[in-house]
Amino acid sequence: MNILLNRLFHVEPGEWTKLLQFGLFGLMLQIGLGLGFSAGDAAFLTHVGADKLAVVFLLTPVVMVAYTLIFAYLLVRYSINHVIDITLAMLIGGGILFWLLLGAKLPLFWQTTVYYGLKLYLGMWYIALYSLFWNFTDTYFNIQDGKRLFPLFAACCALGTTLGALIVSQFAGVIPLRGFMLIWAAIAMATVPVARSLRRRWQSIADSDTDLDDQIGDVRLQLTQVIDAFKTSSYTLRLAIGLFVMLLLTNLAEFQYSAVLQVGRSEAELATLLGKLYAASHIFNVFICLFVFNRLVGRIGVRNVSLILPLTYFTVFGYFFLAGGAGAALAAFFAYHGVLTSIEYNNQNLLFNAVPSAVKRPLRTILEGFCEPLASLVAGGFLVFAATRTDMRELSGIGVILCLLLIAIVIAIRHQYPVAMAANMRRGWLNFSDRRALVTAADAEELPANCEQSIAELLDQLTHRDATLRKTALTALHATVMPGDIAIVPRLIAATGDLERHERESIITLLGIIGDVAAIPDILILASTLSPRERRQTASMLISMGETAIPGLTSFLADYALPVRARSIAARALVSLSQAQFASQFERLVRDELHGAHRLINTAAQFDSQRARSPAIGLLARLHRERIDGSVDFALELLALGGTLPDFDLLIVSLHSANTKVRGNAIEAIENGVNHAIFRLLAPLINRRSEVSRIEHNEEDFIDLVTNALTSGNDWETALAAQALADCLPHRALAGHLRAVLKPDVTPMVRELVATLLKLDAITAPTIVDRVNALRTIPGFAYASMDALVALAGRLQITDQAQMPGMRFEVGDTTFGLDNRDVREVATRYADLALTMLKAQDNRSYAG
Repeated sequence: MNILLNRLFHVEPGEWTKLLQFGLFGLMLQIGLGLGFSAGDAAFLTHVGADKLAVVFLLTPVVMVAYTLIFAYLLVRYSINHVIDITLAMLIGGGILFWLLLGAKLPLFWQTTVYYGLKLYLGMWYIALYSLFWNFTDTYFNIQDGKRLFPLFAACCALGTTLGALIVSQFAGVIPLRGFMLIWAAIAMATVPVARSLRRRWQSIADSDTDLDDQIGDVRLQLTQVIDAFKTSSYTLRLAIGLFVMLLLTNLAEFQYSAVLQVGRSEAELATLLGKLYAASHIFNVFICLFVFNRLVGRIGVRNVSLILPLTYFTVFGYFFLAGGAGAALAAFFAYHGVLTSIEYNNQNLLFNAVPSAVKRPLRTILEGFCEPLASLVAGGFLVFAATRTDMRELSGIGVILCLLLIAIVIAIRHQYPVAMAANMRRGWLNFSDRRALVTAADAEELPANCEQSIAELLDQLTHRDATLRKTALTALHATVMPGDIAIVPRLIAATGDLERHERESIITLLGIIGDVAAIPDILILASTLSPRERRQTASMLISMGETAIPGLTSFLADYALPVRARSIAARALVSLSQAQFASQFERLVRDELHGAHRLINTAAQFDSQRARSPAIGLLARLHRERIDGSVDFALELLALGGTLPDFDLLIVSLHSANTKVRGNAIEAIENGVNHAIFRLLAPLINRRSEVSRIEHNEEDFIDLVTNALTSGNDWETALAAQALADCLPHRALAGHLRAVLKPDVTPMVRELVATLLKLDAITAPTIVDRVNALRTIPGFAYASMDALVALAGRLQITDQAQMPGMRFEVGDTTFGLDNRDVREVATRYADLALTMLKAQDNRSYAG
């Protein structure tokens, strides 16, 4: 059950306690706000009237400017925790004060003044509590957690507003409206221990290396940085303008639906109606936040989601313009209290991540605090001037024009968003490569006295046998390498394979700092030879490159000739960067992969039928069968990443199990998860018996078949084909066939093999193929993959009987030794080698 809930709501194990506590905090804040809004709006509309909303819009900026200045000052000067305490105290005092004032028998002028004050009070807290909650919550979650959990918090807030509205709608006929203000004060009082419990139990996350609570803010410096953000970040300026226009439309929508809904209703009737409408809209919000928003963002992206509200407002004002009436009023109400709250506000939480991170919190407070009152001022001034001169239809026409303007602004924001995110990432890289952040005091002491030595010299030291010298070189590189130092990437990649694990991880971090997207293919090829932990680190590093990595990952993923392990890393990185991009092509990739596997069935059978002619031919047959298995696994992984199949790792282990029931269950799960066309391609590949029954042996044109393998693009397949030709053809005919592989970019392994086969070297030694063939006769290595055997063969050393305490064996007339440390190193990179070594030690059944 827990697993199902985790998957449904995208919650990681162990997060529920924290999630529920922050959700309870938001719920209690919004219950009070829902009570106040439903009761207060009804009281204002009944005793003052919707025609006076324009006056409220004009007065709102005065209140909000004062509040925002105080709030921004407290936020910069003190911690957010102090602001929470002050806010709750104000809610308690404000609720009690309005309970007293609304019950007092004041003269008519002062009663009207109290109702104006109540409406302004509600408008202030509508903005302030929203900004306060998200500023507070943002300090406890990073952006990745926020993408998963913030919609759930928004759902809790919407649920709180729903409960508050339902309380008013159900009890408005029993409890006087002023009584709800006292209930709000009681709820605020009950929220105090919840807020303090959050602060005691959970540790806030600083935006920088200095903890938030320890920062003493300089208000003038922060305000200067905010102003600079508007000057230097066009994205921030566009976001502010878009927020302003959106709030203009929101005020206009509120005026129009209020004017329609108040007609012909008493105070209690209006309170009941508004309570039901608030409840219905926030039930809608709960559903959207829990089940739709995350999937919507994952499907179409943050940028495209930002278009939803402008298009909704355009539809609403078009409805008012063409038809008007109660239907248009209800549509405007739900656009404001539904779409705006559940989709736009949640999306703004993500859009704010692209503003300069150094001033994100005060910038957000100022934007939300000033845009709303400024929009109210403009809207109120216009309505005071135009309310008696224009009718509802003309106001709707103005709303339509403003909607078109907002759509244009949002399109500009949409275009600028990835640029702004890239700029923020570059700022992060600059901080990450700061010597103060990366070089500890102990490391600094180990730096060479002459720290001006060139990067080229440091790169030379990476291949030195002295581990201390390598560590010093890596430390110095971390202190000097900057984003964009792409010239050193090839040397870093070339040095990585033979280093220790912690050194390889350090170089992967360096590659992430540099951020060379052009090197993605080489990085992925390198990662395919590393351990699972390093492959995961590589995927995270590629994800950190952002959207600029998507084209490289996409093209790499589609190249069938490249290693499956490398393409698997590319797939996982691409899913994290752009689910929509991956979803648009994963089914085509699956089909291409499976069609390629089907082509290998026949070639594997033909090689198998000729295995007696050469050990290399038997290895070719084995290689092609491994590639078939790899293609099936990769296709299933793509299907799992695309959401078609369940957990990939569990599925693969079950599919390779020696237990036939477990395998049968896995095949059943696949059959029920994929469409019929895909399963028809998969079935003969995963059903071993059906595969054997369908193989048709064809021995014609065998030499052409081997020659095709010679130019496949896979180094190991090329080596096997070259040796197979050497074993099957006369020596005088061999050179003509091998000439095809002698290209400038040929790898050392293939070059040495061809030189040995053509007898170009004075001294001939067993080839890499001979060594792999010998290794597979050793029981502990017999069932290891070709990749693992090739890695082991590359570590063999010619030795005599007295040398090396590890393994020794004969290949022809040559004795080779294999150090146990090399065996362990290769086993950490290739799990199949570790498993086959374990199998050799007992008779239990393991996944194949």
